[in-house]
Amino acid sequence: MKLLWKLRFILKDFWRQYLLAFVCLQIVSALNLLPPWLIGKVIDGVKNSSLTQQELTQYVAGIVIVTVVVYGFRYLWRAKLYGAAIELIRKQRSQLFAHFTKLSPEFYQHHTTGDLMAHATNDLNAVEESVGVGIMTLVDSVIAGFTVLFAMIFVVSGQLTLLAMLPFPLLVWVTNRYGAALHSRFGHAQAMFSSLNEETRESITGVRAVKAHQLTERQIQRFEQLSQETVAANTSVAKIDSLFGPSINLFFGLSFVLTLVGGAWLISQGQLTVGLLTSFTLYLGQMLGPMLQFGWQFSVFRRGGASWHRLETLLARQPLVVDASDARQASNDTRLSINIESFGYQDTGQNPILQDIQATIPPGTFLGITGRTGSGKSTLLRLILREFDLPAGSTIKMGGIPLQQLTISSLRKKLAWVPQEPMLFSGTIADNIRFAKPDAPLEAVIEAAKMAAIDSEITAFREGYSSQLGENGINLSGGQKQRLALARALLSDAPILLLDDSFSALDMKTEAHILQNLMNLRQQQNKTIILITQRLPELINADHILVLDHGRIIEQGNHEQLLRTNATGWYAKIFYQQAKALLQPLAGESVVKPTTLPEAPLHDH
Repeated sequence: MKLLWKLRFILKDFWRQYLLAFVCLQIVSALNLLPPWLIGKVIDGVKNSSLTQQELTQYVAGIVIVTVVVYGFRYLWRAKLYGAAIELIRKQRSQLFAHFTKLSPEFYQHHTTGDLMAHATNDLNAVEESVGVGIMTLVDSVIAGFTVLFAMIFVVSGQLTLLAMLPFPLLVWVTNRYGAALHSRFGHAQAMFSSLNEETRESITGVRAVKAHQLTERQIQRFEQLSQETVAANTSVAKIDSLFGPSINLFFGLSFVLTLVGGAWLISQGQLTVGLLTSFTLYLGQMLGPMLQFGWQFSVFRRGGASWHRLETLLARQPLVVDASDARQASNDTRLSINIESFGYQDTGQNPILQDIQATIPPGTFLGITGRTGSGKSTLLRLILREFDLPAGSTIKMGGIPLQQLTISSLRKKLAWVPQEPMLFSGTIADNIRFAKPDAPLEAVIEAAKMAAIDSEITAFREGYSSQLGENGINLSGGQKQRLALARALLSDAPILLLDDSFSALDMKTEAHILQNLMNLRQQQNKTIILITQRLPELINADHILVLDHGRIIEQGNHEQLLRTNATGWYAKIFYQQAKALLQPLAGESVVKPTTLPEAPLHDH
């Protein structure tokens, strides 16, 4: 019942469907009183030898007509009530999905995909059963129960009714105890289902790695163990669930015994006829359904309550990054100013990821960021994307306006991000490239693919741009995935391109070709390019380079400055090592050549 109170604001949107269902249900309950009463009349007529052929025909016709009418009203209330429940849960599922899309990355670091899928499927299905079958059984047990009880008292005998109802208060107490135990056990069972769901997802997604490392048997054993634990959790729920029916039948059987004993005594006293006792037992039989439903609804509402509690926990989570009340739209000025005194993730304690980062990036700049693994390079891009907000004293500005004062949607329309491990979706290659711009014509898609140096490989597929991709592009190589993601970013036509080690899976020739395309695009459209890379030859044409170590800038300048002014520094040392190992095989190939760069570095603050 607490669940219905929590859902009252959601249920009110469907009050017309529920009201019509309840009215039809009341009509059904009232009509169901007629057949037992007519049967009692027939029995008394037979006993008294007063039943005529015409009366028998009328009684039988009445029972048939009532049965047909009840059938129609039952169909109507079921269609309205279940239809409302399905539509209600559809809206809740859409709301939950929309809520997921608004939450910050921090949320997804603490919740597995399998767990979230379980919430969106199993938990909502349990709630749907509560607002559908649960409400039906609740209303049916109340309406039908009181209607039949009214007939038992006023049509047959109040004394006999009181005697028959004696076991039911104890039944209510017992079922309530069962419900409390069911609530906790069902919550645990749902949690186990989430774990099993995630284990299944991970095993299927990583099936190539599982087979390559000969871990098939180990994964099967892990799945089997988790499956057994899930079965055990659900079995414990079933053990409680199975107590409802037998307990209700036990108390109901006791009620029948009391009815027969009390009815026989009343007949012997001349206060009751055999026909009325027959009607009473039929009415009591009609009470069995509501009472069974009464017990079963405890199970349904407890399940739904446990699932809704899990959903409430998710819905209560708020995104860490939200639009300010006075947020404005981002302007066409895409100059970036970075001033980070210190930044660290919440789960890293007091250890900062970035410290003392200052730089200004004018429009049309090619900025390179490099450094040791774990030096905070990707974190810097995530702050520009505003996946996290900076603490007081630190700020990143676009067009002179702090990012916190810009709407998130307008900010991210200015940014196109290509991660090292891109996410592709099931669908055609063209649809994946169109992801950020669904209405883009095929000509624009092809042009973006050419810029990303993947057009020739796409056209080599049997169905070209209409070729279907598997989950996360499983039928593509790592380099093809990266170039599809790059084509997607180029198609979005955002003025700032963020490349997070986006060429790591490419060969040097393809990489050089793409870099040349990006340099041409930068000159034509004044596009800002921020490239994170460990391959230093990629940064030869960069206007400015930041070298990070332990979250700090240890070197900066353009390529020539870093080699000339700090020949023993990290950048020079790594560049010469890579140039010797990687650039030598490309002798005679068409590569991006170093150009003469301006001596003045980017303005730093």
